[in-house]
Amino acid sequence: MRERLRKLYVGLLAPAVVLFALAYVAQAKRVVDVAPVMRRYPALAPSIFLLAAMCGIALPILFRTMFVYEHRSKQQIPEEDLFAFERKTLISAMVTPYLAIAAAFCQIPKVLFAGTVLSMFYAVYYFYPSKKRISFEKRIFRVK
Repeated sequence: MRERLRKLYVGLLAPAVVLFALAYVAQAKRVVDVAPVMRRYPALAPSIFLLAAMCGIALPILFRTMFVYEHRSKQQIPEEDLFAFERKTLISAMVTPYLAIAAAFCQIPKVLFAGTVLSMFYAVYYFYPSKKRISFEKRIFRVK
């Protein structure tokens, strides 16, 4: 299970790292001017921040709560159910690096950008499928 989650994690994160670097270079070289877009859609910056907070923090908490509620009366949980839950939360959390790319590319205000980047760092760090975290999850949810 851990290896499948690690492959998914790397598969979702690697393109984001490359795109983040490309967005940074494009911004530094002024390849694309996004100022007119930001003037036309002023709600874009707060929307990116809110989506990052939702995907990186709120949705994984919601998914965990729903998973616990769904399996509350069971003595043991099949490993495939835990994998499906971990996969869903990982996919949700890995949306935040792409939102950080959009934030960097759109040059949103620094406070909102910092919040977006913090949400990204939290999601990338917390949802890494380490042996310790996976074994803890298995023990907590009594996986067979």
